[in-house]
Amino acid sequence: MKSKLNILLLLVLFSTGVAAAPRTLITVIVNGGNWSSTSTWSLGRIPANNDSIVIPAGYTVILDNSYTLNNVYINIAGTLNFNQNNTLALDVNSVVNIQSGGTLTATHPTPNELLTINGVTKYDGKTDGSIPGPVQANVMTGSSPSGFSEVILPVNFVSFTAIRGDGTVQLNWNTTGEINNSHFEVERSADGSAWQTIGNVAPGTSSLANSYTYTDEAAPVAQTEYRIRQVDFNGNSLYSSVVVVGAAANSTARAKIFANGKTVSIFPENISGSRITVRVITMGGQVLQQETVEAASGRIDLSVSTASTGIYVVQVTDGSQWALAKKVML
Repeated sequence: MKSKLNILLLLVLFSTGVAAAPRTLITVIVNGGNWSSTSTWSLGRIPANNDSIVIPAGYTVILDNSYTLNNVYINIAGTLNFNQNNTLALDVNSVVNIQSGGTLTATHPTPNELLTINGVTKYDGKTDGSIPGPVQANVMTGSSPSGFSEVILPVNFVSFTAIRGDGTVQLNWNTTGEINNSHFEVERSADGSAWQTIGNVAPGTSSLANSYTYTDEAAPVAQTEYRIRQVDFNGNSLYSSVVVVGAAANSTARAKIFANGKTVSIFPENISGSRITVRVITMGGQVLQQETVEAASGRIDLSVSTASTGIYVVQVTDGSQWALAKKVML
């Protein structure tokens, strides 16, 4: 449920003719990484205009340079740490959301460590110290030290499941607390990296609880991943967890997948082709690590030393004909 503050923001944007463009998801994949380092980010580049920027729980990003960005949505579940004398200047369409457990802070607080939206200072490293979530800053919130206000997510995903049928996959999900929900987008991926929008679903009529069903009539034979993207009226979005649907019965390719500590072991079976790709994917759908190896009949070991403790999806694929996956704890 959105706060009245965000409803006012929506009205202001429509009345002024300002509309936020679609955003590209970019996620932190290196803990303790610098914002300026391309290796810190899932797309192999630093954030740009029109990005949805995610800092996952347990991860810290250091703002080591000053940046000006337009139409970005920054979602902080971990920590964004301002370094000395650096400024993040955002435009009128931008939003900074700090989730519960997330923090905006400054290691060496100075008056020059600023977060601004439309020229208004929302965070001052010298006076504001650390700001915990759940709070949000946008064009309608106040100025420092009251630049962030309490916010509630537009939708809560309660469950998300997928069932393979005869040439189809049926997706079912349940939500609570919907308000200002524009629609849902159903996304499908064969490799956990490239996602395709295959359908749209209208929002429910209840602000308490809703159930949804979508059938993928052209479901691939190979193992496939699905996720739901909830889109708010102001263009902000929220992703469900990822569900993995096994390959159809006539698929003979197999792989046994095990995890021991931070090492993933794969034992390929009945795999055609000379090379396969192994990916370790977060439950949010982002590729944490990827390696392409020879499709030998023996054992493949993949070290995932950068992974935070949690559940991940390990995917094995030849890139075109088939894909297999399994959830593991690292």
